[in-house]
Amino acid sequence: MAVQQLREAGFSEDQQAALTTALLRVLALWTQQATRGDLHAEQQALAQRLAQQLDTLREDTRRDIGHRADALREDMCREVGQHTEALRKEMRSAFAQQADLLHTTHIAPPRRRDVLLWLITALLGITAVGVILLVVSRFVGP
Repeated sequence: MAVQQLREAGFSEDQQAALTTALLRVLALWTQQATRGDLHAEQQALAQRLAQQLDTLREDTRRDIGHRADALREDMCREVGQHTEALRKEMRSAFAQQADLLHTTHIAPPRRRDVLLWLITALLGITAVGVILLVVSRFVGP
């Protein structure tokens, strides 16, 4: 269409060829420039999308780590509680066994009546020893 308009306007074939070539070069430059602009805009958009995805991924990762840390903390607290309760039961059992052993081997404190009986027996024994010493000293002595 452009060549036909050039013919109608009275341009020679050489002029038509030169003008057509120049027109094609201008179109090529415009296309190249537009493509570069499009590529640059596309790169910018891609960079923004990647940055947003990276931010989203970073936030998701932080949130996931937080949830896992909370779950791990709860598991550890539960495990420590269970082990503490088990140790508490073992210690109570061991103390109960020691207390039972102490009660079975412990000598009961003497009753009042037993103390009086012991005291009378001791006095009788001392008196008997004293009488024997007096008798022996009388017959053996000067």
